[in-house]
Amino acid sequence: MTTNTFRVPDISCQHCINAITKEVQALPDIQRVQIDLTEKTVTIDHGPQVSEHLLIAAINEAGYDQVAYLG
Repeated sequence: MTTNTFRVPDISCQHCINAITKEVQALPDIQRVQIDLTEKTVTIDHGPQVSEHLLIAAINEAGYDQVAYLG
């Protein structure tokens, strides 16, 4: 399993959490999506077939364009 974290400065509410979680969980082999509204981060545990680029695209699809890959 791999863990990636992203900073998404525009997240602020439960709607944000729901939208991002829905898009990310639609990808194959997603284990866990954790969103911290205080830190404005999205942490995703996933299998090896999911790349950072796919995760960023899913977050973008949820309506959040400013996404920084933290590792």
